[in-house]
Amino acid sequence: MHIDMDAYFAALEQKANPKLAGRPVVVGSPGDKRGVVSTASYESRVFGIHSGMSSREAKVRCPDAVFIGVDPDHYTSVSAELLKIFNEFSPRVESVSVDEAFLDVTGCGEVFGSEEKLARELKDKIHNALGLTCSLGIAPTKIMAKLASSVFKPDGLTILKHDDVVTVLYPLPVEKMWGIGPVAAEALHRTGINTIGDLARFDLKQLRRMMGKYGEVMGRIARGDEQTPVLSPDDQPDEKSIGHERTFAHDSADPDYLHATLFYLADLVSRRMRRNGFVGRTITVRIRHADFTTVTRRMTLNHSTDSHSVIYHYASQIFDAYWNNRIRLRLLGISVSGLDPASYCQLQQDMFHDSSVSHDRSRTSVDETIDQIRDRFGEHAIQGAFSHLRSTE
Repeated sequence: MHIDMDAYFAALEQKANPKLAGRPVVVGSPGDKRGVVSTASYESRVFGIHSGMSSREAKVRCPDAVFIGVDPDHYTSVSAELLKIFNEFSPRVESVSVDEAFLDVTGCGEVFGSEEKLARELKDKIHNALGLTCSLGIAPTKIMAKLASSVFKPDGLTILKHDDVVTVLYPLPVEKMWGIGPVAAEALHRTGINTIGDLARFDLKQLRRMMGKYGEVMGRIARGDEQTPVLSPDDQPDEKSIGHERTFAHDSADPDYLHATLFYLADLVSRRMRRNGFVGRTITVRIRHADFTTVTRRMTLNHSTDSHSVIYHYASQIFDAYWNNRIRLRLLGISVSGLDPASYCQLQQDMFHDSSVSHDRSRTSVDETIDQIRDRFGEHAIQGAFSHLRSTE
């Protein structure tokens, strides 16, 4: 089963403020600022507003939209309540992000009477306890379940058997398949692959020649051959997080120096993740003031990543949301948790669908190429342009 909460961030804001009910709500950067939309309520989506769109464009499309800043702590708190509910229905739950999860419901339908009764009872429990709606998909594999949950939204329920792949999933656009972002979709379109059915019928060897192992994996998933298990917390890697921190020789309030340090730390963390074969979803920034007061702030993404640039992008957002540039700091740290095997990264799709942060195949290739250069010529053989600002202490 795949559970996808409907317009989660926006729905929580509407629930917290009843005056927003029925109004177009956009969660993300203000409409007059540079930034992107994180989540749009369904009232906003009728204007063509979607996640990853620039906030300025969203404001143009719907001048009356209410723009609200992201509240990660609140969203994470409610997500913990959701997880408790999920665990009442299955012993094996894999959280993908704050607003979606996979459940292994093998045999659970017999306990509840049927798969449909199980799904409807779960939906009712979420609505009664939290006042939220979700869309559910039940299918033989995780990717099919993910696709099924997207067929009817919001508040949908789709149950697919293996034989339903051809009739229900094959006509869907290839972009609907989890793991195929804009870059991959464009490459597929150029070869005449426009639907999931087109991808399923395409020769696997040719897909591999075109897109490497990733292309063959996508072809097998389209055919319903994917067998990735649901990973509960007990199945997760033994290493809980990967992180690095740096104590400064002198307390600093220099924004260039502090951001260069974040850039450097993100490089160290991402390099170690790739070396150990992990990707992760939760990015944590540790900040220590000159008076030794220490705080941590974190953000959970809708995708797994091991990309230096993605980790730095979000770590910078977390840092900027907290730091007052008059406060001198003595330490910064970055860690990534919510670790999964690196193979999962191919099946994750960045929530922003935006070239500036998307973990697409070209970005992965850049990181891998840098790794190869460093493996051969040493860690300092190639550095990011930002790194020259960092002290060599």
